[in-house]
Amino acid sequence: MSISVLWENVKKIWEKGRGYSLIELSDTERGKVAIFQKGDSKAYVYVTDRQVSVQTVRRVINEANERGCSEIMIATLDKVTTQAEEVGKENNVEFIHKGAPLIYIFDHWLVPEHRVLPPDEAKRIIEKYAGGNPELLPKISVRDPAVRILRAKPGDIIEIRRRVPPKEELIKRYGKKFGEKAYEILRELTPAGEEISYRIVVEETEQYLY
Repeated sequence: MSISVLWENVKKIWEKGRGYSLIELSDTERGKVAIFQKGDSKAYVYVTDRQVSVQTVRRVINEANERGCSEIMIATLDKVTTQAEEVGKENNVEFIHKGAPLIYIFDHWLVPEHRVLPPDEAKRIIEKYAGGNPELLPKISVRDPAVRILRAKPGDIIEIRRRVPPKEELIKRYGKKFGEKAYEILRELTPAGEEISYRIVVEETEQYLY
């Protein structure tokens, strides 16, 4: 992956996945610096192909504070040192790196829609499908790519909606041969044409397997 591809994925995560708008972008010797905004919330995003040290994290935090940004993301093609990650976590810095990569998966035709339910809607779903006990819902890890893109937290309820688009739409998007094949596969996966399921976000799914 190149830094331009990493940047495109980061941009989609913030714009398409989180509903922010890009308001500023600059290139530096160290990488790209972007500011995203949604309402009163501003995010400082640093994208690089270099290893991220604790000095880098502290510099980014200072710059973000100076710009009035309450959210920070550092994305690198390389790795983040242990100390840098610790300092980042203490300051709520979000990382994408070699050991925890992330791309924008929702453009893929096999990935269903994911949505974090607001509290009132989540409460109704828990009552309806789990008798008021959220622990009875199926689980999804906080480390799942979809969960990371949406920034869902443990305890949040995720709605997963799989739809089968019209065959003509898939043919227009992917060409006749692949579009028809994709339609056949999606119809096999979702015979009803649309299916909705719910998951509760947890720290670790493994603890619920036994």
